[in-house]
Amino acid sequence: MMDKQWISLLAGDIESQYGKETRGSVFGDIDSVQNDHESLSAWFDHFTTEMDELDDKKFLQRMMANRCPCGGDYADDGKMMRIFYDKSGTLTEFVDSYRKWLYNKYDGDIDAMELTGSVLYMIKPWKKSETANRCGEGCHCGLAMHTNKTVSDIFCYCCTIGHTGRSFQFAFGNDIKMKFIESIITGGKECTMAVYLPEKIF
Repeated sequence: MMDKQWISLLAGDIESQYGKETRGSVFGDIDSVQNDHESLSAWFDHFTTEMDELDDKKFLQRMMANRCPCGGDYADDGKMMRIFYDKSGTLTEFVDSYRKWLYNKYDGDIDAMELTGSVLYMIKPWKKSETANRCGEGCHCGLAMHTNKTVSDIFCYCCTIGHTGRSFQFAFGNDIKMKFIESIITGGKECTMAVYLPEKIF
């Protein structure tokens, strides 16, 4: 499903950076897009192709992360994350406590977490859908699941660094290092990002 208000915000960012002509070529006639599989697939494939053509990944990745439209209790989750971090003796203890809290809060519907040293890997579980296209099969995004082609990582900064990473920013500050690793629609096996946690100092 397309959130046209969100798309309008992205279009405004593109226009501010590149002008009206580029906005038009990237987004096309947004109002003409129908909320059906074929229409959304065609629009998404056009949109992602045109963003790649701009050849400005850093700006576009930042734009997608900053404009994530998905709701969430980011401030609340970030506050609890910080409490668990401050009370824990090790990063393993912190991750275990935070995972249990999230599991109870969201009835088990949470990302997998794998801690390696001070790097926490957040891995989204495969999402089943009968309406997804082959390249979008397993993707959580209601728009990207319709894609017919493998895309670059630009679009996925919305879900990873934007949606998943926002709670970490509330907990540790906006300068916390996060890194996109892979996603289903970029040809990966799953959707994964890395969060570089502040190491515990004793």
